[in-house]
Amino acid sequence: MPEETDLRFKPISYKDDFVIVPDRWKVDFMVSMGELSVFFRELKENAKLMGTRCPKCGSFYFWPRSWCHDCYEDCQWVEVSQKGSVTMFSRVDISLSDLQKEVPFYQGGVHLDGVRYPIVALIKNVTMDTLHKGMRVRAEFLPLQERTGRIRDFYFVPDV
Repeated sequence: MPEETDLRFKPISYKDDFVIVPDRWKVDFMVSMGELSVFFRELKENAKLMGTRCPKCGSFYFWPRSWCHDCYEDCQWVEVSQKGSVTMFSRVDISLSDLQKEVPFYQGGVHLDGVRYPIVALIKNVTMDTLHKGMRVRAEFLPLQERTGRIRDFYFVPDV
């Protein structure tokens, strides 16, 4: 017999002419980070952002890649700047993951200084009125005892 609090067995509801269908997905799994483990280890143990650089053409990747997408050369690990600029952003009013417990939250594209592509990351200490394209931001890290080696161990804040 299902528990009374199980959302899957509650009836649909309506809000602003939309049908709301209660549901819950929970899947536990383990993932090996393989050759990209350096990124997660340095994040957790040393509060460093690690990227990769191609020794042939100099392309600098963050998120790290094990090989260059232009030259197909194996990349080398390098520390990445913790500062960059916002390229796009949004306010998110729902969370589908245990990684993000607080809602609403802001996330956006952050193009770290010197790297090839922007990343999508959590941005804190902002509102829709203060957040803007081109805003300078810097990485901040959870305290060592709270870091788990996961993406939410760091986030960006305005660099003022």
